[in-house]
Amino acid sequence: MRMSRYLMVRIVAVGLAILLAALVLALWRAQADVEREELGAAAMVRLFERLGALGGTSPDKAADIVDELRRLNAGDDLRHVRFELRDASGQVLVAARPDVPRTWLETAFARFAPGVRQRNAASPRPWELQGADGRAYVADVRLSPASEQREALDDLLGLLGLLTGFAAAILLAVYWTLKRALRPLQPILAAIAGYERDDFSHRLPAMRLHEMDAIGRALNHLAEALAQAQAQRRTLSLKLLTSQEDERARIARELHDEFGQALTALRADAHWLAHRTAAQPAVHEVAQALSAHGERLQAGVRELLRELRSRDVHGGDGTAALRRLLDELAAAWRGRGLCVDLDFAADDVAIGDDLARTLYRLTQEALTNAMRHAQATCVGIAIRIDDEAGVEWRCEDDGIGLDDVEQAAGRGYGLAGMRERVWAHGGELRIGPVRSQARRPGLRLLARFGVDATAGVPESRC
Repeated sequence: MRMSRYLMVRIVAVGLAILLAALVLALWRAQADVEREELGAAAMVRLFERLGALGGTSPDKAADIVDELRRLNAGDDLRHVRFELRDASGQVLVAARPDVPRTWLETAFARFAPGVRQRNAASPRPWELQGADGRAYVADVRLSPASEQREALDDLLGLLGLLTGFAAAILLAVYWTLKRALRPLQPILAAIAGYERDDFSHRLPAMRLHEMDAIGRALNHLAEALAQAQAQRRTLSLKLLTSQEDERARIARELHDEFGQALTALRADAHWLAHRTAAQPAVHEVAQALSAHGERLQAGVRELLRELRSRDVHGGDGTAALRRLLDELAAAWRGRGLCVDLDFAADDVAIGDDLARTLYRLTQEALTNAMRHAQATCVGIAIRIDDEAGVEWRCEDDGIGLDDVEQAAGRGYGLAGMRERVWAHGGELRIGPVRSQARRPGLRLLARFGVDATAGVPESRC
């Protein structure tokens, strides 16, 4: 069903229901008005009947009739007239009711509403009645607009109340109809929010409304395409990282096999030259300097080899190799004066070589950044490998921290490369302050991965 038809059908149905309710209310009000008019007419007939009976009646019954006229005049059934009864001497036997508004609303209505100002129209002349005992009575019956004004005010207030209720009912009906019509937007918005978090697993079911169903099918198609593109990008990223590791290993082999051997030969020749020129101080000094330069250069090459290759991560035993490499890396940084606290817990769970290399590179990059940029004195590295929870890698330092993580990630390849490595394995890297009581804020890096413990294949659980 299309949304336009859905909305029209329900709005028309609700409108008819409201009109039916208004009709029932109007019929009830008309019945009440008819009953009130009938009571008024009956009271008027009773008034003239009693006045007619007053003339020619005996004195003992005249008092009863006067009492009945008082009760009739005091009631609300007598409408549109003001009635007063006096005797021949002018004494008031039945006093006319005060013809004034009862409330401030009636006062305002009588004063400002056009055509309903109070007017007292006198009858042609008062009635003169003669009793059986010769006692005379004067009945003064005048037209009074007060009751008609009250009826007009009641009708106006009733109409305003009906219109207000009708408008409120229409608004509620439209709100309810739109709420039901737009209810399928909630799962659509939830799916879009998941897509913003790179979670493309959510699929929308078939929907009743044609427009919503078209949006849902389009979003499902988009999610499938994005999921495929993301999987392809992760595959390419892993291949790129593998290619980088292979290139690092090739360069390391070249440095070790070619440059390393040449440096060893250079140092041997310099040492031989220094030994043969002991009697020539000037040449001997140059030979010793060459030997010292060769030693420093060879030490630099060894350090470069340590940076280039994550050694011995092969053969499927990534967990054991990773622990051994991390121990060596931590020892090397401790030798440079950096306090490194390494906490490694694997629970006899094996991980793949690729993920082991990634964890090693993350640790290597984090230690380098902490020493060179964060001016840290102590770094804590914690790795948890669990068969069910997956892998958690955490690094905390006591350095100066980062004011703007995104800006820092855009300035170089350090944090950006770490994020790319983590993302390629289906994980997520979170960066923030340590939130400790130390003088400096420090920095916390946290990455989580899902791991198939038996096959060592990474899978995202973020």
